[in-house]
Amino acid sequence: MAAIKIVEPAGVPFISLAGGIDIVEPVKKWVFKTPHTDRMAAEKVFSDLKKRGLTKVALISENAGFGKSGHDQSLLVAPNYGIEIVADEVYSPKDPDVTAQLTKIKNTPGVQAIFNFGFGQGPAIVTKNHKQLAITQPLYQSHGVASKDYIRLSGDASDGVRLPAAGLVIADQLSATDPQKPVVAAFKKEYEDAFKSEVSTFAGHAYDGLQIALAAIMRAGSSDKAKVRDEIEKTSGYVGTGGIVSMSATDHMGLNLSAFHMVEIAKGDWKMVD
Repeated sequence: MAAIKIVEPAGVPFISLAGGIDIVEPVKKWVFKTPHTDRMAAEKVFSDLKKRGLTKVALISENAGFGKSGHDQSLLVAPNYGIEIVADEVYSPKDPDVTAQLTKIKNTPGVQAIFNFGFGQGPAIVTKNHKQLAITQPLYQSHGVASKDYIRLSGDASDGVRLPAAGLVIADQLSATDPQKPVVAAFKKEYEDAFKSEVSTFAGHAYDGLQIALAAIMRAGSSDKAKVRDEIEKTSGYVGTGGIVSMSATDHMGLNLSAFHMVEIAKGDWKMVD
């Protein structure tokens, strides 16, 4: 959001790699983004919970940045899925332990599932404390942990955790007819060959942003700022690592909920469950 205050007055096309919905809503003339929004993540989680008949949810989130925005969006969309937030706890990204908050949740009557919105080490701490307290209700995380780093930090405590993620992390599990399959499979191979580490959705967001920008420059036949901006906004049917992108004057991200898959962690790896 800090960068927006610079690029908007300067009139420079800007493709953000951050997740908050407030980056593109309301629409800002020069600002676009490639990652799925926090609102989409909440909607995907609540949709899965509803399918499982779990409607009474405890929310735990970081009290700043990504976590705070995700918290607010979760409260906003929960009623649309028949979800009741029966507990609402927060923690600092620097907290080394969240057992106090999770104990409150554990002792709250009626809790059927727990949903954490955070980024970095916080979600791993929540996950480990969830296991340490022997909490039986399933734990959900946001797309902010769609990286093997989260699994490594959480250890076997992450087994059974569900989260929404792009097709990139489950490239080998996508249907052969899925239009994303060849794109994510190729990017995954090239990335892992080059960097000798497992691909994450965050690398995919950067790749998609670059491809969208390059295609816009080619269509504009120029690097003129205004012409490139207009062509980015006209992006239609771009098959990327995060989904199929179609932007417009009223949508500067161009993804819908179908761009997310629900995955579950099993034995240290991702398993597609939807």
